[in-house]
Amino acid sequence: MQSEEDSIVMHVLHTKHGWSIQALANEFKVNWRTAKRHATSPAPLGYSPRSHPTQLSESQLEHVARRLEMCADLRGTTLYREVVELGYLGSYPSFMRHLGPLRPAAETEPEVRFETDPGHQVQVDWADCGDWLIGDKLVRLKALVAVLGYSRMIAVRFATDTTRQTTLSLLVQLLDDLGGAPVQVLSDRDPALVIGQTPGNRAVFAPEWIDLAALLGTTPKACRPYRAQTKGKVERMIRELKEDFLRWITGQVLPRHPGLGDYDRLAAHWITEVVSCRRHRTTGRIVVEAWTEEKALLRPISSRLLHQPQSPQPPAQVVDLTAARAAGQVVDLPDLSDYEAVL
Repeated sequence: MQSEEDSIVMHVLHTKHGWSIQALANEFKVNWRTAKRHATSPAPLGYSPRSHPTQLSESQLEHVARRLEMCADLRGTTLYREVVELGYLGSYPSFMRHLGPLRPAAETEPEVRFETDPGHQVQVDWADCGDWLIGDKLVRLKALVAVLGYSRMIAVRFATDTTRQTTLSLLVQLLDDLGGAPVQVLSDRDPALVIGQTPGNRAVFAPEWIDLAALLGTTPKACRPYRAQTKGKVERMIRELKEDFLRWITGQVLPRHPGLGDYDRLAAHWITEVVSCRRHRTTGRIVVEAWTEEKALLRPISSRLLHQPQSPQPPAQVVDLTAARAAGQVVDLPDLSDYEAVL
């Protein structure tokens, strides 16, 4: 396409100075038909206005602006799902091109993860979700997240504490949500599951966790200290839980006084509608299809474990030696040599 200046020059040379169409074509090195269009046109020729079929409508732009004002780091995938529900017909890449000027997105590369065989491993970790409404008060909400290593299917349960009793109880529910227990459960050195380490830095698991793992038919495993990338699959899903799910529920209608079960149901809906139906970028498989294959290799959870009543642990008794002596009781203090003999 010729520039507007060339178009004006060809028109003047033809109408004012008598140049022929062929002479104009030779001079400007264009086809004679092109030269004729420019020479005989009363106005300079230019490009016709381009249509923008993927342009966001005014209402869609207002929705995106309102959502970004509420959550500045809202993920593009979440916003795309919402504008599609409002009638947007463009593709996700087209939407991201329009979203870029409004909010530049900074993506980081995911951690390098090791692949495992079907039914071999599930990774578990706690996520701090911030303050959310429970009843009529803002409460620090925690989420226990479990991810199957092969299919990348996830399960999420919420709680307000991360005690050992809560952790083990939710862990059983998560494994049931995933369809059963795999060969191995990998976690970090959470005090709810690990009570210490040997001189060789091997984890010492809590007796309650060892007993529960035996009933589940699985083997507990803890990653090395300061090596969070060992359980990179669950770390990646925790990041997505915070960046996608928690932002997504800001646009959902919650009960007037929501409870933990309401957040659990929203997470289950998010997993079904968003996580399970997508093709995983690393494995190349549809998550729900790979999960169907993996579920057949998991050990079902006994209903006795799911409905077992939780008995509160009695507080440890503290002996006041001063009060015992004042009451006339004889208190024998072991000598240091006694401890040396035991060691």
